[in-house]
Amino acid sequence: MLLPLLIAACAAPPPSPPAVIGLPQVLDRRRAEPNWLGEVRGTDGSFRQTLTSRYPIARLVQQRFTAGLEKRGELALDTPPTLGLRLEIHRFEVIAVTDLSALADIDLVLYDLASGRQRDRQRLLDTEAARIDAAKPIAAQAQTLALGFLATITQNALDAPSFDRALHPPAMAALTPD
Repeated sequence: MLLPLLIAACAAPPPSPPAVIGLPQVLDRRRAEPNWLGEVRGTDGSFRQTLTSRYPIARLVQQRFTAGLEKRGELALDTPPTLGLRLEIHRFEVIAVTDLSALADIDLVLYDLASGRQRDRQRLLDTEAARIDAAKPIAAQAQTLALGFLATITQNALDAPSFDRALHPPAMAALTPD
């Protein structure tokens, strides 16, 4: 009779429910218009053309992170979220001179909604370059580069070991007698 109670008392605790993230909050801190994507400049540095996006950059960042979380099953769809994701865009642009250069500086913070405690913080600093195809409009090439670049940044952030540990903390080790 005592054996079943002893076995039940020593069993590992049930796993905690999976962490579920609410819709990402994005703050655009760039000193630019919301749709500003970058510029085309001459080799002498002179301004030639403003590059814009069809949608605000903050919206594109939010959509990409939302899609990434949903694909991984980490987005709160049918249950209340337990975690929040905050993204601050400090820089996101494409500059065209002799080639296309994409640059990003985004802060990512994953936090517990109940306590406000930060679980993960990443500084997403990255660059990517691409050759300009003279047969295609530069603006279209810049937008294509920007979307691909944003997809890469998102995947790298969500694949980061620190993000995974924050979402799935290791279970507490069961107490064992010495």
